[in-house]
Amino acid sequence: MPVFTEQVDNGLRFAVPYALMAVLFILNITFLSFPLSYGLEPPLILMMIYYWSIYRPTLVPVWLVFTVGLLFDFISALPIGLHGFIYIAVRWLVTDQRLLLASQSFFAVWTGFVVVSLLSVVLEWTLFGLINMHWPPFAPSLSIFLSGVFLFPFVSITLHLTHKLLPAFTDQYGMTIKKTIR
Repeated sequence: MPVFTEQVDNGLRFAVPYALMAVLFILNITFLSFPLSYGLEPPLILMMIYYWSIYRPTLVPVWLVFTVGLLFDFISALPIGLHGFIYIAVRWLVTDQRLLLASQSFFAVWTGFVVVSLLSVVLEWTLFGLINMHWPPFAPSLSIFLSGVFLFPFVSITLHLTHKLLPAFTDQYGMTIKKTIR
């Protein structure tokens, strides 16, 4: 019986980050209509993909990242596949550098997010312009980038607390890892 209860416990623990991912997705697709928001749409999905690609890449497999991107494009009436491509590129880039990023301080991880966020905003703006043969003003993209940079620490804290709930896992070398965050 202890094995069954441990499996149920682990299942419930893994449900928490996916529930948080769903909340971040819903917040990202809803137009934040609080006073003085001026249409800012922080890239919460990008923050989630960036964070989990560093600390638990198995939580965001490529198929999930692509599906979230497609769903985001569909709901936002953007060209289908635009964000799917961008999110996969971000996941690939961050997962490729995860060992370096996971061993860094928060400020280095934040700086990494700034770079990834800027690259994704420029890529999104460029691809959108190529698809539509018309480039929109860059100011809204810049506001999305800046809101993401300033909100990342708060979202990161929430994701960190969620990460602490997850059970230990075994890495590719057979070592059991309890926490990967300082």
